[in-house]
Amino acid sequence: MFKYTTGSSILVCMSRRRSTAVAAVVVVVAASVAVTAAPAAGRIDTGGGVVTVGVSGPGNATVENDTQFIWRNARTDIVATTQDIVFESTSRYDTYRLRLTNDSLSSFQPVFDDAVATTTVTMREREQRAVSLPVPAGEFETGVHELHVGMYDPETRVEERVNETTITVHAIKRNGDRDGDGLRNDEEVRAGTALLTRDTDDDGLSDGVEVRVAGTDPTERDTDGDGVDDAAELRAGSLPEATGSLAERLQGTPASAVDADFDGLPNTAEAELGTSPTERDTDGDGLTDAVEVGVYDSDPTVADTDGDGLTDGIEVRRFGSDPTERDTDGDSVNDGREVLDGTDPTQHSALETAHASVIRPSGPGADAFATQLGRVLFGPPEGNA
Repeated sequence: MFKYTTGSSILVCMSRRRSTAVAAVVVVVAASVAVTAAPAAGRIDTGGGVVTVGVSGPGNATVENDTQFIWRNARTDIVATTQDIVFESTSRYDTYRLRLTNDSLSSFQPVFDDAVATTTVTMREREQRAVSLPVPAGEFETGVHELHVGMYDPETRVEERVNETTITVHAIKRNGDRDGDGLRNDEEVRAGTALLTRDTDDDGLSDGVEVRVAGTDPTERDTDGDGVDDAAELRAGSLPEATGSLAERLQGTPASAVDADFDGLPNTAEAELGTSPTERDTDGDGLTDAVEVGVYDSDPTVADTDGDGLTDGIEVRRFGSDPTERDTDGDSVNDGREVLDGTDPTQHSALETAHASVIRPSGPGADAFATQLGRVLFGPPEGNA
């Protein structure tokens, strides 16, 4: 028997090798995000077990708004800092199994282990050690995933969990555009712009329009420091680095021109384009009118410019495909069909070409195609299984 004191708590229990009582506390830290998990039922907080968890490796994208983003198609290392929970024992070392799983399990049998990643760690009494749990590229689909990091006692046939915590990650594609601002996700990370905010500096121009059209700094409202916001200068044609059809369309527009919906297009330009001067996103596809015209060259009045069954916003923000090309990767299977089949519309595959479906998002079978695709993207309609 031993006594261990931590803060105001006093723990009295038997060594893990002589009895069954072991206590643990778990704190997860993903980059700057901290989440505290409650100790398992019947256990006392001792400060041992899995102490911290972080995300590293090539899959570590960024943390924004308390959300840990990872690159979907890169290896991600979940690094757990573990600490032996036995203070005094007949043996100098303890061995534990660490498991990274999609579900919470209080115990498991190794022969049926379906963990995303697993490893064992042997530590001296009260030793602390960092342990990496590598997750292969492509393991997670795009979206939010709650992962469970558990420490288990491997000394029995059915291994019992010592403690567990959860970490939430959001898997995204490098070439996607999460906020629909005209900059790819990886470009946003490199530039230091907001991954979830279209207009980082709140100057009236989306980040993509600033970088690709205006040639201004998306993190500064007034890039040249002359007292005039970048949006007003772009409309007035006074930005020497501005290029592209949008810049040409806006040249000569007075800096005071009214932009009623604050989408980066003054009302006069909206009238020429046929877009709504009071709606930032006229066609409701998830991309503002200025981003469609200036960055993606898609039609701001048509939700699905290329007619592949995917709206322009879903193509750009979710899949990273080209909203103006029905078959982005050129494998003879249109992008909507690839999404329905569970393949990547941005990665060419000979197998996909060989098994291309005859169903197309127009002509015979169009309604069935749209219904199937809607279920894949948004789930079944309300009231249906």
